[in-house]
Amino acid sequence: MKTFRYFLLVFLALTVVPVHAADFTIFGGMQHPGKLTVRSIVDNSTTIPLDPRDFGTFGIRVSQGRVFGSETTLAYSPNFISSDNSAFIFNGNLLVQAPLVAVRPYATAGLGTVYVRGDTISALDAITGAKFAVNYGGGLKFKLAGPLGGQFDARGYSLTGVQSERLNIFEVSVGIVFSF
Repeated sequence: MKTFRYFLLVFLALTVVPVHAADFTIFGGMQHPGKLTVRSIVDNSTTIPLDPRDFGTFGIRVSQGRVFGSETTLAYSPNFISSDNSAFIFNGNLLVQAPLVAVRPYATAGLGTVYVRGDTISALDAITGAKFAVNYGGGLKFKLAGPLGGQFDARGYSLTGVQSERLNIFEVSVGIVFSF
């Protein structure tokens, strides 16, 4: 049943991606979460300070538009905040980029969801489930040869609904861009 849900999520993500995409990016990067305090699942008045560790993420981004456009991101973090959790990240963003040929700086902002799942019973179970996310950032796309290029990206995520708190995450990534 879990495999079917993941297949359905990927299928839905690919169906909302426009057919006439301008760029297809495969990326990998690191995410740095901010501080978080979670309440104990045994006693709601007990708080546990959590110092989450950095974690890796990888995925795909599909974007379209010359100056104003859109970007769709589907990513996976196998160790989200701790090694007991993983996350699927899905975003739809507005994209504004310079209409240059060789190097294109861009800014992006949008909304999405982060689906966090965990394998253990702990205070971290409080962050599992679907979380609404706002993201913002920018970067640089550049041509290498023909349709092949590269991308440097930095963005922030703000997840809401984490035990009445907001979890801020900073992400830096690099990618390979295929332009159509």
